[in-house]
Amino acid sequence: MAKIMVVAGGDWQIELIKKAKAMGHYVICSNLYEASPAFKYADACEVANVLDKEKNLEIARKYMPDAVVTDQSDIAVPTVAYVNEKLGLRGIGIDKANIFTDKTLMRQLCKESGLPVPDFKICLTVDDAKDMLKKHGKIIIKPIDSQSSRGVYTITSQNQLEEKFQDTLLYSNRRKEILAEEYISGDEFTIDGLVVDGVHYPLCISIKEMYKENPNVSKVQTYTYSHPVYDYDLLRKTNKSLIENIGLPFGLTHSEYKFSNGKFYLIEAGARGGGSNLSAKIVPFMSEVDNYEYLIKQALGEPVNVSLLYSLNLPQDKCVVMRFFDFGEGIVRNLNGLDYLKNMPGLLDYQLDIKKGDVLKIPKYGRLRPGHFIVSGSTYDEAQQRADSILKEVYITFEDR
Repeated sequence: MAKIMVVAGGDWQIELIKKAKAMGHYVICSNLYEASPAFKYADACEVANVLDKEKNLEIARKYMPDAVVTDQSDIAVPTVAYVNEKLGLRGIGIDKANIFTDKTLMRQLCKESGLPVPDFKICLTVDDAKDMLKKHGKIIIKPIDSQSSRGVYTITSQNQLEEKFQDTLLYSNRRKEILAEEYISGDEFTIDGLVVDGVHYPLCISIKEMYKENPNVSKVQTYTYSHPVYDYDLLRKTNKSLIENIGLPFGLTHSEYKFSNGKFYLIEAGARGGGSNLSAKIVPFMSEVDNYEYLIKQALGEPVNVSLLYSLNLPQDKCVVMRFFDFGEGIVRNLNGLDYLKNMPGLLDYQLDIKKGDVLKIPKYGRLRPGHFIVSGSTYDEAQQRADSILKEVYITFEDR
């Protein structure tokens, strides 16, 4: 039995902790809140801000874990790398963690390497960003190191830029600067994978549909092996080149791209799995690869079955729909159809914690979405039919409607 420390303890770390426990390990979890959802699954729990590297190092020295890991949390990645390096444990390295969590470093590296990225500028003041707006007419502004689309805005006017700039700056943690980049039109995609001994193995791809009211927040992600319009092999090749060029030694990856003018342009890339249980539920289903087992064993320095990945034959007919609910705005009177959702065949996961009196609004960023479900099918049509039936049967009635 080894000791595993998991940094971050929200909903999306629960499955990682459960996996480590199922493998026979003792788990320590650190997170900011005493009532953190993942705490009840761990053997030992410690309250610490995920961003506080020294406090987490202090906790690690108290328990002396054999490995320190995280998943589905960008802001935890630098802390995990720091603690691992200080304790002499196997991690991805502070330099790699910084590249994967600092959008400016990632953009600069891609530009130097000739990988497709939007035109961008690092901005300290609103005037810096005005130059980009004048140049392109439509831009995206985003924090350099936040997550869940916090502080991300599409800008088309100077007044809008002046209104949103400070909010974007607020979500930049390590330096008070933001990234302004040209707006690239086109469909968006995610690609999740696994790195073993520096080699990247793509495991699943989705095409995204965004909220109409907020085009920077994803509403639907549909996972298939291939697409009738877009070249997923090109996306796999593009992302593999990116990850291996950076030199990530091991671990999970989650990247997002936009397709335009025959190329996949990088939006972001993380050295962790996708959130909302993408890495915990969708990746294993779509790829039939136990990516958490690989992550934990590699962090411990244990041997893994690389031959399985060499001959990896991804299922080509399976489909998964991850759908975030879009109930509208208002004060909740009733949530209808929860039992129908729970009993849906092919349901992989859901989160829907809504009660009478809650106030629902159009989400400003990802964590404010009102819940989601993940449903699978042996074919595309089966998964879509199941998703459509859930949307018909699960709904909110609001006060005064």
